[in-house]
Amino acid sequence: MTAKALLCASAGVLALATVTPAFAQTTEATPAQSSKTPAAGKGQDLPKPTTASDRSANPAAPQPSIQESPAEDSGEIIVTGLRRSLQSAQAIKRNSDGIVDAVVAEDIGKLPDTFASSALARVSGVQVSRGGGESAGVTVRGLPDLSTTYNGREIFTAEGRFVQIQDFPAGTVAALEVYKSGTANLIEGGIGGQVNVRGRRPFDFNGFELSGSLNGVNWQQSGKLSWNGNLLVSDRWDTGIGEMGLLVNASYVGINFLDSLREQSLVVGTTNAANAPGTTGGVRYPDAQSLFLGYGRRWRPSANAAFQWKPTPELEIYADGLFQGYRGRDLNRFMFVPIFGGPEFTLTNLATRAGASNIAQSATVTGANAPDGYYGSANGETNTYQAGGGAIWKRDNLQISGDVAYTDSTYTFDLVNIDYTFRSSPVRNVVFESPGTDGGPTFDFANFNLTDPANYISRGFFQEYLKVGGKDIQSRVDVQYDFDGGLLKRFQFGVRYNDRDANRDRGAPYIFTLPAQQPITALPVSTESTLAGFGYNNTFPIHTFAAIPSNSIRGNLAALRTFYGAPAGRPEFNPSENFRANEKALAAYAQVKYGFDIGTVVVDGVVGVRAVRTKNTISGFLRDEQTPGNFLITPITAKNEYTDYLPNVSARVAATDELQLRLAYTQTRTRPNFFDLNPALTVGSPPTIDPNNPPNPNDPNSNVRTITAGNPNLSPLTSNNYDASLEWYFSRTGSLTGAIFRRDAQGFISNTTVFTTDPVYGRVRYTQPENTGATRFQGVEVGFASFLDIDGLPDWAKGFGLQANGTYVDSRGDLASTLATSPNVAGQQQRFNGVSKWTYNLIGLYERPFFSARLAYNFRSDFVQYYSQEPLDLDANGAQRTGGVIEKGRGQLDFSTTVTPIPNVTLAFDIVNLLGNPIRRYRDFNDAGDQFARQIFYLERTYSLGVRFRF
Repeated sequence: MTAKALLCASAGVLALATVTPAFAQTTEATPAQSSKTPAAGKGQDLPKPTTASDRSANPAAPQPSIQESPAEDSGEIIVTGLRRSLQSAQAIKRNSDGIVDAVVAEDIGKLPDTFASSALARVSGVQVSRGGGESAGVTVRGLPDLSTTYNGREIFTAEGRFVQIQDFPAGTVAALEVYKSGTANLIEGGIGGQVNVRGRRPFDFNGFELSGSLNGVNWQQSGKLSWNGNLLVSDRWDTGIGEMGLLVNASYVGINFLDSLREQSLVVGTTNAANAPGTTGGVRYPDAQSLFLGYGRRWRPSANAAFQWKPTPELEIYADGLFQGYRGRDLNRFMFVPIFGGPEFTLTNLATRAGASNIAQSATVTGANAPDGYYGSANGETNTYQAGGGAIWKRDNLQISGDVAYTDSTYTFDLVNIDYTFRSSPVRNVVFESPGTDGGPTFDFANFNLTDPANYISRGFFQEYLKVGGKDIQSRVDVQYDFDGGLLKRFQFGVRYNDRDANRDRGAPYIFTLPAQQPITALPVSTESTLAGFGYNNTFPIHTFAAIPSNSIRGNLAALRTFYGAPAGRPEFNPSENFRANEKALAAYAQVKYGFDIGTVVVDGVVGVRAVRTKNTISGFLRDEQTPGNFLITPITAKNEYTDYLPNVSARVAATDELQLRLAYTQTRTRPNFFDLNPALTVGSPPTIDPNNPPNPNDPNSNVRTITAGNPNLSPLTSNNYDASLEWYFSRTGSLTGAIFRRDAQGFISNTTVFTTDPVYGRVRYTQPENTGATRFQGVEVGFASFLDIDGLPDWAKGFGLQANGTYVDSRGDLASTLATSPNVAGQQQRFNGVSKWTYNLIGLYERPFFSARLAYNFRSDFVQYYSQEPLDLDANGAQRTGGVIEKGRGQLDFSTTVTPIPNVTLAFDIVNLLGNPIRRYRDFNDAGDQFARQIFYLERTYSLGVRFRF
């Protein structure tokens, strides 16, 4: 079905809903109320206080919980999924002490998107990257370093600082809270802010709850099917020792994607009389092209349980546990097609771009190096466990709470690559920039059968085994006292202690089978043609080629190791790639909430400071290959200790019950990753030259020895944050907000690479992380959300709603030292990686009791993916240039609809990436701004059909 047809069908469904009022009931029966009432602050839409005294009177719940009541008090406006989601998210934003945005589940187990990270992309100021069948790389207002918490507790994956938001299946999430300005009582750890993932607890419900969902997902490019589902059971009971509640929730998310990518080299060569006979030379062209087909079968099992007990009205005791799993079985098929080679390399039929006689458009390539590539089988697995418990005691104005938790997370990665090269180097016809909207490179071969495995020769065997892990014990005590009157409304203080371990082990040997020169048919494996890629693109003529399937690689590993002469079993860990780390952090905070009235204007806010003492110890090894095969391994340990003071101050000025102004100043910081702090240094093996594929003559650094090192002297990343927002709440689901912000950050970590000549090792590539200088982010956000709850409109018209938000971010920062030396950027700050100037969301909603629909468009403008220095990328004076790979602006359209034929059972249909437009990346190669495409990347389009139930 075409995008146009789908849009027409969606419009038809909406039109049907608007002309069928018989099904659009204006009221909904209120269910019988349980004798059990929600805990304080649970299941209520907290009203906006009208005076400073009123605000201090109800401090028990800093954020309102998810409302499960199906109807408004008046009974006139239906409060079903989409409307309830907007209403609860608005209440969180409106009543918070900081600047917070939220996404709230429409119902139990139903965030608006399959992945939590995709749902976050709908929040103003949030940007995500896409690939692998999901969204990732979440940034807030340009800053990538976010702390992640689960129900207020710190959580991480393996040795990393944070957990990826996409690791939270949407079915287990009640709400996502994005803290854009922090307060002293929040856990430190992210200069970009904090994302709190809120799960559900049994006291969120009035009594027994049973809900679940099951969806089948069709992945269009791969042609595969996957399943998603979740199941929640919760109940609460009055017992002789108080009220108790127990909740168990399980979720499963399956992915079965195919990503198709065509690309060309960043190295731009120049024709001359020898390689382009009959021309005057001087024409620029990328010196290689390639294609990549990435298949992924991934699944994320997740489960959580929560227990709550109120032995007395003053005391609540709770315990909970979380399991997050990730399983990945990826197949990677890569083909590299050189446009360079020995003395017989020539370009004929050379055509140049219209209006640019020195930029190549297409050519016929003869005598270049033979194409090569690899067949990869990559297995990944994550297991993260968190268990904890605590108590909350409250009497009169005093509240004391304590919490302790243990987290254990491991990630293993097992990769096997079989490298190949073509038996011969066929003539190919290449196009450097295809006509049409997608553009980018294409190539095809003359008189060469890509699907015949006899045309592929074994070239090498690579194995990698990585095992990383982390665990911690975290504990905290918080005290809160609420004053009955006066300027001070609340006083909070607390302490938190965290003891964290991290470890990494890796082995990655490579066997270069130069003498073998055997076809892949001689290997102890089977062969097949790849699944066809580029399902949305008819420009690229190659959709499939011969390959070795992953199950054949895995099923014959022992025989493959014997064939290549590799040791039996998994690769041994390389000591120089391993480390052990311990970090202890003690934090203490104090914060006061103040409030006063100036006539009818209400002013309140918080002032606080958080102090954090950090001690870390990291041990690794220095590895030096003094002579071929002779390694000197030396242990090394680095220690560091520092203290951070993180102040915050904010004010909220309410001119009326509907209109309020916020002002905030905060300081945030992020510790460097353990991997970057690793003191190890590794000197790689001497390079091996394949006479069939000699080094690229256009790249003098393509055949060098590699030296890599960590940097235990890295400093934390810090940021001074300034925020102001104006918020108008004109109804329970209606708001218009605007914000301006500035972030002055210092010390982002970048890997610096220097090519130099070492007196012992010769030409080397030396890579080490370093802190960069200052980076500034500043911008504006606007947001609007409302249903048409207008008196006088017919009931069916009140089902329409709109969400719209937009963000402008101007980012400028210092480059890494090795990139900042080029004359074209010297003394200038550049756009920060991964930050689009413009991001906006337009979401159309329609909801009645039996039917709902949502059409969501997300757009982000172009951004710099990364900066680099490429050979032969020179300015007019012949000096090395620094350039950035630019990802062009792209919009994504998603559609979802639900029908509820009988109470408590809902059918759901979703389309993700309805437009199917690719990601396009380009890089300029001269001062004039002339560009060649770097990558054209086609993401999956999915169709999902499922059922949800709730009893």
